[in-house]
Amino acid sequence: MKNVFDFDYNTSIVSVSNSILRHYGVAQKHASLQVLDKALENSPKNVIYMILDGLGAELLAKHLPENSFLRKHKICDIYSVFPPTTAAATIAYHSGLTPYESGWIGWMCYYPQYHKIIENFNNIDFYSGEKLQTPAPAKTLIQFQTIYEQIVAKNPDVEYHKIFPDFETNGCKTFDEMCGRISQTIEKNDNRKLISAYWTEPDHLTHLNGVSSQIVKNTIEDLNAKLEKMMRGLKDTILIVSADHGLTDVEQIFLNDYPLVFEMLKMPPCIEARFVTFFIKDGLEEAFKATFEKSFGVDFKLYTKEEFLKTGLLGQGKKHPCLDGFLGDFVAIAITNKTIRYKSESRMLNVDKADHAGISKAEMVVPLIVAKV
Repeated sequence: MKNVFDFDYNTSIVSVSNSILRHYGVAQKHASLQVLDKALENSPKNVIYMILDGLGAELLAKHLPENSFLRKHKICDIYSVFPPTTAAATIAYHSGLTPYESGWIGWMCYYPQYHKIIENFNNIDFYSGEKLQTPAPAKTLIQFQTIYEQIVAKNPDVEYHKIFPDFETNGCKTFDEMCGRISQTIEKNDNRKLISAYWTEPDHLTHLNGVSSQIVKNTIEDLNAKLEKMMRGLKDTILIVSADHGLTDVEQIFLNDYPLVFEMLKMPPCIEARFVTFFIKDGLEEAFKATFEKSFGVDFKLYTKEEFLKTGLLGQGKKHPCLDGFLGDFVAIAITNKTIRYKSESRMLNVDKADHAGISKAEMVVPLIVAKV
């Protein structure tokens, strides 16, 4: 694939979701992926659309042999979105929109309405851990219509089922349970079914243990075996598997150790640790740029907000109204293995061995896997 800085949203996870929309006759906002369109022609009546969090193309190739179920059924590699991170990429899957359109650009964003840096999924103040009483942004300011809502509205004969982990009501506690529930749902009756499924691995264990760890290898082998077994027991079904992003092993930079940089900030950094935005005190913009590039220029590419938006890395479409508020005066993108974090006195945060949201191939390229029975 070409340089990831020049990646194409027409061969990305956004185009995968638009192929699903196309298959069900729903209007698309973006181009579909031709190789998936072809796979969906004359497809079985049951469609399983599954995201395995963190299963990047490099991680898949590293831990599974070519004749394994998942690698044998890989039809191509595609790009994630930018930034390649769960909050941006899973929403791209579920909405068919680019981050530029959805407003979902990272784990924690600054909301000027509330003067707080908020975890988008959890409605928590990121640096204090305080559960907020203000309306959850995910359900108000950055809410979106899912592709599944659009599909069912257009196709009332299609049953839609969401099968997720147990952070959702009645969710699955294990991947075994998830595969069993998918099978039971399909076998329940003869109706056409669309199932969206999401699993938190191998992302969680890769963060904690690194991309080469034995536990990550074991986990990917287990996911592979369980999906192969599940598909052997089904009929009239197509399984589409991909990932939101990959991961890369990282080293941490803590802004607490760089007071000259931190003292120029209005607030701690936000969005992600490898895609970071900075809000600068008035009049210190040039000083910040010079100091940042001297300290971190080897590891991060620094843009002003205006320069960053012109790159098109967030995608095209109608700009989300929250986007300008989320992006500070400068944006930094990791180009080596470093992260930038700030240690808060009021909340202990995990220090991960592997991470994502930078621009490397390991983070940006994910597999597209299609199996039919």
